[in-house]
Amino acid sequence: MLLPTIHPTSSELPIRIHRMLAEQGVDFARLARLAHLLRVTGEQVRTAVAADPRLGICAEPEPVVYCLPAGPVAAGFEVRRRAGRLLLRLPGRGLRPALLLSGCYLDPGMPYERIGTVGAGALAYTVARLTSLARHWLPPVPDPTRHLFELTAETWRHGARQRQAGPLAVYRADFTELIATGPGLPDGGTNRLELVTNRCWGGYRLVHVYPVPGRGCA
Repeated sequence: MLLPTIHPTSSELPIRIHRMLAEQGVDFARLARLAHLLRVTGEQVRTAVAADPRLGICAEPEPVVYCLPAGPVAAGFEVRRRAGRLLLRLPGRGLRPALLLSGCYLDPGMPYERIGTVGAGALAYTVARLTSLARHWLPPVPDPTRHLFELTAETWRHGARQRQAGPLAVYRADFTELIATGPGLPDGGTNRLELVTNRCWGGYRLVHVYPVPGRGCA
């Protein structure tokens, strides 16, 4: 069903893009196809994308419009497209390769609105699911998704490998301030964060993020 033509300055166009991607259960769609279905020009779609931090354009191999929570990109992760899927990629530093996050439905039975995800694709779901789990220990912050991915980025860039079993490896970083409180942690909280990673695709894929008890020296 074709939607009515929308004026390029209308605030409704980003909402229509969100809705269309959510109805299809995807993270992204070809820019040209979105413009055709929405009965607007490609330039109008680009203008709408620029006005909404949750929307973006991944240009290779062809322009696609994606809908993801804005936090990871604000924290330094890049959106990439590989084998028909979206990935979040944190550039490596020094000898450490890139950290990747791919999408997977960890709990397909959970309604999207219950975890506050943006869009309905696999990567958006995964970002929202990680944020939902981290809310149990994250301090109150305006943007918990951005804060979680900032902590993740710092841990990857500066943390040390603690243990490894085949392709799986655990990295830990000690922060100068407490980063987590809550059940299973000491009364004062902890300043230690660990990442579980799995080596693949020429980099390391992020599997999980969690705080660990104890106080380390940053």
